[in-house]
Amino acid sequence: MPEKKTVSPQPNDLKNIGAVLRKKREEHAYTLEHVSEITRITLTCLRNIEEGNLDALPGLVFVRGFIRNYAKLLGIESDWMIEALNQAYSDRTQVQSSPDRISSMDQLTHPTPSNTKPLILGGAVVIIGLVVFLLYWQNKPLNQYAALNKEVETVQAIDTKAQTAEVLETDIQKATEIQPIEPVKQEISPLTLTLVAMANDWIRLGIDDQEPFDLRLKKGEKYDWPAKERYVLVMTTGDTALVHLNGEEIVERENFRDELYQVKLNKFTLTRINNR
Repeated sequence: MPEKKTVSPQPNDLKNIGAVLRKKREEHAYTLEHVSEITRITLTCLRNIEEGNLDALPGLVFVRGFIRNYAKLLGIESDWMIEALNQAYSDRTQVQSSPDRISSMDQLTHPTPSNTKPLILGGAVVIIGLVVFLLYWQNKPLNQYAALNKEVETVQAIDTKAQTAEVLETDIQKATEIQPIEPVKQEISPLTLTLVAMANDWIRLGIDDQEPFDLRLKKGEKYDWPAKERYVLVMTTGDTALVHLNGEEIVERENFRDELYQVKLNKFTLTRINNR
């Protein structure tokens, strides 16, 4: 393993990080295939890192681990690279979010004028129709309908009383019935993942079928996540956090103290732990 040398910080640009890594690799006469075989980083990711193609790389957690392992192989300091990488991702996020804000402000400061002419014309037509109907109704003879109206009113009165009595009887029956109270079922998650942060570092976590999310841990803090079936955990290194599944510590991460740590945890993981 070549002796580590400190490299002066470069501007916050992934292209500068890639240029430093490529130059040092060529000094050691390493090929990309050789680096990929040792670090287990794909050739595509190595090329994108050296060329500074930020959009073609995976999430921040993965890229941080890739650069740490690459720099370690070449014997150069990687702390300034990680800081530059964090800044590059932060600037990228701000640029992507700014157009949405401008669009929202334009909508607030330049409201779309509403066309009220159709509403005014529609209201005028309705008013004219009501006036014509009232004039027609007042001039219409009502004598021929008088007897029919009395019969209809009588029938409606009888039906109303009968319906009222039926409704009252139904309400009394419902009030006297004792409705059984169903017990509240408390759902218990079969799996619980617990992380105790050992450093201020990033992780990526996927729970069941949910979309994975990135989270920056705070050293000394404890984090718990319930799940039904499984987790997919990615940490920058195996020393990022202590990992427990249903109270059982996952110790195999200790073999990844300086490497990107990826693991899938489920009920079979617990069976394997109990049988070891």
